[in-house]
Amino acid sequence: MSAKPPIEERLPLPLLFFFRLFYWNYERTTVPYDLMVIAILAFVWLTPPDWLRDPTAHGLGLLGYFLGR
Repeated sequence: MSAKPPIEERLPLPLLFFFRLFYWNYERTTVPYDLMVIAILAFVWLTPPDWLRDPTAHGLGLLGYFLGR
């Protein structure tokens, strides 16, 4: 009986993107790792609290602060 290839080799490209996004196994100090960290930090800092319906926060957040100047 032959062994199946790993799932990463069997997935089509669009699904492979989401697989790698959810099962994040990049080594630190690599470009994909850095891009994922930047994306996470951008979401945390730039998403207005009102979009997430956060009851403890108000206003437009950091993005609103910079756009309001």
